[in-house]
Amino acid sequence: MRKYIIPILYAAIVSACSNSVENNKMESKNGSSKKAEIIKLNFDNSRNTLMLPAELLAFEKAGLNAKIQGYVTEVRVDIGDKVMKGEVLIRIEAPEVQAAYSEAQSDVESARADYMSSKDTYTRLLKASEIQGTVSESELIKAKNKAMSDSTRLKALDFTARAKRQLLNYLTIRSPFTGVITQRNTDPGNLVGDTDNNPLLIIENNQKLRLKVPVPEALTGSSIAEDSASFSVAPFPGKVFKADYYRRAKSIDPDTRTEMWEFLVDNQKGNLNAGLFAEAQLSIKRPDGSLWVPHSAVLTTLRRKAVGKVEDGKLKWVEVSTGMKDEDRVEIFGTLNEGDQILLQPNEEMTEGMPVN
Repeated sequence: MRKYIIPILYAAIVSACSNSVENNKMESKNGSSKKAEIIKLNFDNSRNTLMLPAELLAFEKAGLNAKIQGYVTEVRVDIGDKVMKGEVLIRIEAPEVQAAYSEAQSDVESARADYMSSKDTYTRLLKASEIQGTVSESELIKAKNKAMSDSTRLKALDFTARAKRQLLNYLTIRSPFTGVITQRNTDPGNLVGDTDNNPLLIIENNQKLRLKVPVPEALTGSSIAEDSASFSVAPFPGKVFKADYYRRAKSIDPDTRTEMWEFLVDNQKGNLNAGLFAEAQLSIKRPDGSLWVPHSAVLTTLRRKAVGKVEDGKLKWVEVSTGMKDEDRVEIFGTLNEGDQILLQPNEEMTEGMPVN
């Protein structure tokens, strides 16, 4: 008899447990009140630190080309050379330009002689005309017009000569600013001209560098929290450099959907080279603050991102978009206000309108 009692008791216990679990499941499906951890939303003006890729570029950079056609006679510099503003870098020879200038100068001297002669004639006739009847009025007018005509011609030829003199200046290429020669693409004997696309020399001012940081479109409504940024580069592992905030583009690049922010780097010692890739760290903040919540408070599915707002003791899903984030929190935007209460850990099983306590 005893051997039948034990299986019967076991079956009764299993049946009772099963019914208890089922009843709990049903209570959940019927929307019974659930205990949940709730947090209150507050505006936060704290700074957020970003790590963004960046690039170091020369503060000034120029490609030097020949403005007129000629043969290179002298190249005074090579790559890596430091040059001063106004320093002679290249000389070019163009005999036809020199001949044109000499001819223009000769025309000026001839015109000047004609003008001096006609001016002298008019002056003499004007003085003689003080004695009535000595010089006719038409003769005096003719002399005056001749002097004026010669004066105009002299000015025109002198202007032409000055223009051709300027062409001679183009035969000497000078440094536009103090910097370093980074490229040399010509040698003595080369024929160069104004149609060349490849610059003869490239010069860069590397005493100051531009740290260019492309900031993602979503963050461009923020402002820089500090007037500087820090960055690191591969050639100096473990070393952190400083850059001062300079300006921002105020325009979004349609290809990268970023806005360029610039910082200036003091490079008087010349340790850093233009063209280096860098990793920049900068602090930014929203001008009016924003709502921040723990990562767990945002429910992310394939269809949406939402938070569970508790309103009048019931759950209301509010769709949000996210902005900046750090290790613990994420910035959210949606139809939410300071003081609203939301669930700390919502899940997909929770339904709109269910009681929350």
